[in-house]
Amino acid sequence: MPSDRSTIFLHVGLPKTGTTFLQGLLLEHAPTLAAEGLHYPLGHGHAHFHAALDARGNHSFGGGERPGAAGAWGRLVAAATEVAGRVILSHEIFATADAEHAAAALESLRPHEVHVVVTARDPARQIVADWAESVKHGRQQSFETYLRRAGITTSHTSKVAKNSTVFEAQRLAKVLRVWGTGLPPERVHVVTVPPSGGDPGELWRRFASVLGIEEPDRFRPGTGVRRNERLGVADVELLRRVSQALDRRIISQEFGAVTKELYAQSILPRVSSTPPPVLPETHRFRADRLADRWIEDINAAGYDVVGDLDDLRPRHADGPGPDDWTDAQLIETAAAATAELLLEVAELRRTAGDLQRRQDRWSPRNVGRALRRRVVRSR
Repeated sequence: MPSDRSTIFLHVGLPKTGTTFLQGLLLEHAPTLAAEGLHYPLGHGHAHFHAALDARGNHSFGGGERPGAAGAWGRLVAAATEVAGRVILSHEIFATADAEHAAAALESLRPHEVHVVVTARDPARQIVADWAESVKHGRQQSFETYLRRAGITTSHTSKVAKNSTVFEAQRLAKVLRVWGTGLPPERVHVVTVPPSGGDPGELWRRFASVLGIEEPDRFRPGTGVRRNERLGVADVELLRRVSQALDRRIISQEFGAVTKELYAQSILPRVSSTPPPVLPETHRFRADRLADRWIEDINAAGYDVVGDLDDLRPRHADGPGPDDWTDAQLIETAAAATAELLLEVAELRRTAGDLQRRQDRWSPRNVGRALRRRVVRSR
């Protein structure tokens, strides 16, 4: 039976702000956290991903429909409202919802006390990371095309391209308005991601403090907690060209498993020999201005800030821009990645061969022969 009024924390992103790491910690330590009064319902599998797609009213992702999204938000709400205490729901896809769908999602959680949690990182890192992530998902656009569609160009009067969804989930002030409307500002929590090079555990401590987790350092990341690996500048370009060569010949679900999970997130990080791309100097003033607006909007709204708003100000670092790769680097990366991919194929063939031999051994014909031989020997 549903409990009395619970406290439900809805973590809506943003993407590329450590969400995978945080969700991994919640899942790995779910039994202990539940015993202490914080529940992460349906944390296994794709339940929160499908629920976020359903809540935003669009079940398409990565170029294909996701059948599991139908009714997924209702199922997650049912699971969340069946437990007593505090509940955390988390997926970065929630950040793509419009105001109408966000309001409907929040309404479905009443009469429970709802808190919205937004993790946020400086826009200079977010711009490059969001483009690289789009390439992981099969987008073939160059960095300059991405910037133009997002309205992030060297022009001081540039605008977002019509009907463009590029960078939409990264527009912090808009996401806060969409999900924060109707909630007291003290129940909208902005958790800032510490600057690059800092203690990786600090983000978890900040996030945990919002959820009421005491002594968060007890919950250490194990082997099951995955961080999204940053790709080198040549890695991203190679992946972009691979997607062009595939030319949509892999369906979206297979693309996610083979191209994104295996190639982009397993093989390429192992062979990477180039540094990650950074925002080019020509675009840095736009990121600085964007950070200023975010900070002004957060201060004006009176949201609860966990961390330091100065963390949202870019600390521009030296490094290659997204187009600063060489043909030699690209060839070296392609050769190393191809070798790793061939090793994966060889291992799969060995596994498939072993399974086929086991299946043949237990085929009806072979079982019949074995039985007949045993009968003959027993006479």
